[in-house]
Amino acid sequence: MTTACDEKHIELKPISSCRREVEFAMVEMLVSLQKRGWSAAELALALADASEDLVMLIATKRLRPN
Repeated sequence: MTTACDEKHIELKPISSCRREVEFAMVEMLVSLQKRGWSAAELALALADASEDLVMLIATKRLRPN
């Protein structure tokens, strides 16, 4: 569930199936990488940086199709 709130109201919204699948795959990947010795903090920062890079590539339409 995700939340959205204003001053007096909190709304719970179901997570999309795409988001659910991404989160599941991400957790699997992070568990595997932690077994290789990377810390949770290192992985979280690397994941955030890589995600930001991808968003910027998409925003500038420089992402090339396979």
